[in-house]
Amino acid sequence: AIVEQSSESNTQLKDEIDGGDTSSAPEPSESKHVTALLPSGNRWAISAPDVDLSATWKIVVSDEFKKAYDLYLKNLGQPSIVRSIAVSIVELTTEEITQSDKGRSLCIKGKNLRGVWDRTLVASGSDYENDFDETLHEHTFVDLVTADKERVKAEAWWEDNGTVHRSYLRGGKKYGGGDFESRRYLENDGNTLICESTFHPKEEGTEPAVIKWTFNRAG
Repeated sequence: AIVEQSSESNTQLKDEIDGGDTSSAPEPSESKHVTALLPSGNRWAISAPDVDLSATWKIVVSDEFKKAYDLYLKNLGQPSIVRSIAVSIVELTTEEITQSDKGRSLCIKGKNLRGVWDRTLVASGSDYENDFDETLHEHTFVDLVTADKERVKAEAWWEDNGTVHRSYLRGGKKYGGGDFESRRYLENDGNTLICESTFHPKEEGTEPAVIKWTFNRAG
């Protein structure tokens, strides 16, 4: 004999199989855009949020620094008389830095008895929305004039999780030709600015000229 089950019986049987749970399946959650906590890689276009180099900075000069500065100038090929004058007036050096656009722009106005050197460095690299890939993206270069009145190409970026600003002035012909590298970062709770400067000579076998500048916040 064929036994027919009512729709109510079928529903009851399904409930028993499902463990009595008649609730509907949950709706799929909506896809949400998640902003990266940090830019990727070690070349950033922006600084860390708590890093700002903006200030007026006054150089710190000691006897040890004067010796190091004289050696730096000597490695650049400067004669004794030029080095002597430069060392005697170096304590009058100041830098006014204005950092803007989340660190993408760094305007630096250096002052000493020789005059004023005003330049703006533009950083390129990863940010919170875009990843920088060396194989796909080109570095941003800007034209600027050096303190020696020479036209060069400048590039810059932030590294060490956005705490160190690194820049290169490329294509200079003075001092036998080569590139100037600078690394700027803060110490002493932001009251001290360090600038590590290196001249990378184009001629193979020639030692780089290196100097470490220390500035205290003056305003």
